[in-house]
This record gives sequence, structure tokens and C-alpha cells, in this order.
Amino acid sequence: MIPLSRTRPLSINIFAAAFLAAALIAFVDGMRDITGYQSMMSANVPQIVWTRDAVIVMLSARLSIALIPIAMVWLSAVRFARWMLTALGLGKLLNLPDGMRLIAEGAPVDTAWLSSLALGLFAVVMLFTPASNRWFADKGGVDPAVFE
Repeated sequence: MIPLSRTRPLSINIFAAAFLAAALIAFVDGMRDITGYQSMMSANVPQIVWTRDAVIVMLSARLSIALIPIAMVWLSAVRFARWMLTALGLGKLLNLPDGMRLIAEGAPVDTAWLSSLALGLFAVVMLFTPASNRWFADKGGVDPAVFE
């Protein structure tokens, strides 16, 4: 773990804030319409009985899982996290044509989905700035305060 006293580059702070905001938007959007989310999940994954509680647990788990890569990057500068998030971002991009097609066909624009997608992709881009590259390359050595 990198000492909390060590200054994080602005791009890493922006990454953490944007990725957290994207996860919170998706969580709040799901919590605001649990019944609608329940219907969608029942249609997509019919093998599971999607009760109200199951939907809440799933949304909460997704939010918790989003905190893991934030911690990996912000606390430990784990290089693997950068590439894992890049792969996940590319996966999100695969959903973009379907979303745009639905909007073009006259479906209402899901602003929560769109803003969460944009923030998530922006967060991934922040991981590849020069300052972020230095952050991942230099873990700062050993913090002597740890041994006091």
C-alpha cells in the first residue's frame, strides 16, 4: 500500500472520483426503480427469481465491486487494475451501439446509463495520462513511518 501521506496525481484523483460517480449513478438509478430493474433482470436472467431483495443485493454488490479497482489504483497503484478497467471499458463500449440504436428508434434517453458510461470511460482515460503513468511506475519506496 502506498502511504496515504503521499500526494496522488490529479489524474488519479479524477479517476477515483469519476469511477465512483459512475458507480453511484448506476446504483441510485437502480434503487430509484427497483421494480423496473427487477423486470429487466427477470427478462435477462430468468434462471434467478428476482425478488426486490435480490435486486437490492445485486445493486449493492455491483457498487461494492466498483470500489475494488478504485482501491487498487488509489491505494496501491496496481498496474493490473489499469488494464482490467480498460478491458471492462471496452466491454461497455460494446453496449454503446445498442443504446444508440434504441435512442434512434425513439426510445427515451436513459441519462443515468449515458452519464455513467461517459464517466466510466473518462475515468479509464485518466489512467493513461503522463502523471498516471508515473504514478504506476513509481510506488514511492518504503514509508519509514510504517515501521515506527
